[in-house]
Amino acid sequence: MSSESGEPRSTILVIDDRSENRLLIRYLFDAEHRVLEADDGESGLALASAARPDCILLDISMPGMTGFEVLERLESNPRTREIPVIILTATEDNLGAMDRALRAGAVDYLTKPIDAHRVSIRVRGAIERNRLLRELQTLRANFTSMLVHDLRAPLTVIDGYTQLLKGRLGSQADATLMRYATAIDDSAKRMLGLIRQILDVSKFEVGKLTIERVPVDLRRMVTDVVEAFQPAARQRSIELTARGVDAPRTVLGDAARLEQVIMNLLTNALKFTPPEGAIRVELDGDAEAVTIAVRDSGPGVPPEERQFLFEPFSQTTSGRHASTPGTGLGLVICRRLVEAHQGRIWLDDTEEGCRFVFSLPVNGHVA
Repeated sequence: MSSESGEPRSTILVIDDRSENRLLIRYLFDAEHRVLEADDGESGLALASAARPDCILLDISMPGMTGFEVLERLESNPRTREIPVIILTATEDNLGAMDRALRAGAVDYLTKPIDAHRVSIRVRGAIERNRLLRELQTLRANFTSMLVHDLRAPLTVIDGYTQLLKGRLGSQADATLMRYATAIDDSAKRMLGLIRQILDVSKFEVGKLTIERVPVDLRRMVTDVVEAFQPAARQRSIELTARGVDAPRTVLGDAARLEQVIMNLLTNALKFTPPEGAIRVELDGDAEAVTIAVRDSGPGVPPEERQFLFEPFSQTTSGRHASTPGTGLGLVICRRLVEAHQGRIWLDDTEEGCRFVFSLPVNGHVA
């Protein structure tokens, strides 16, 4: 659907239990925008996820689910997280409620009775900011994609010639030369891995990463991944075990992407677990959801740094001083992949080490 100028019409979703308020919003915007209506939080969330509107007008005081609860759900859903939300409330100006709403993700806060001119200006501003943000994300993703593709070609050549060089040197090679060749090889592989991670993140930002949904046997996946990591664990005298793999656990998802999540979490655990330490992968679940946890006996994450764990390029204090520093993208990719499967990922509170957990819905819907 397009406007008279030929531009696609923006979509506005109004979530309000009072029909007269929804009617007024429709009267104000229907000629210029597509207006969707919901009279409660649950139906509003469903419409927001399905239609992904350009702006949401949300009432705070509704029966059943409050506007604050709707905000939390919108923020936790990757399909709706970036949608600007404007609060429209009959509550008197209340700094506490305003602060809570803005902290929960709202971009604006207006009190009723509805001032048509003010609401119109705020909605148009929110839609325009959202449009510019999407354009910026697309430009950044396209630039990143072009840059990393240009970097990948020479790195692939370096990696290939390094393999040839190591082969030519053979087992009788000078130890120093072999050490140099191995260092070049390791660095090239790390750079290629970083490039793959940056490409994944850029695809997420513009919605180009596809998820193939087929039945996935998580019991076998966990068993296989743990077995594949055993040599690296034994090399550092780390005990690596799996728990809960005696019962079948199947979800609908992308097997390669879910395996990537487990491998990223295990790689982190191995990096931070000291020699003689222990790592355990735990598989559990019920009829609605399956959980996979990776627990290690490393130094843990300081409480003040936990909020940044799933942000791009962020690293903990221990991560910055690790012998093999990371890219700061592994956990970001884990979060995006889990959320693409309608799941969630978090760090549990533990007295020792770290316990990263992610949950996946069994039936492919939100758990």
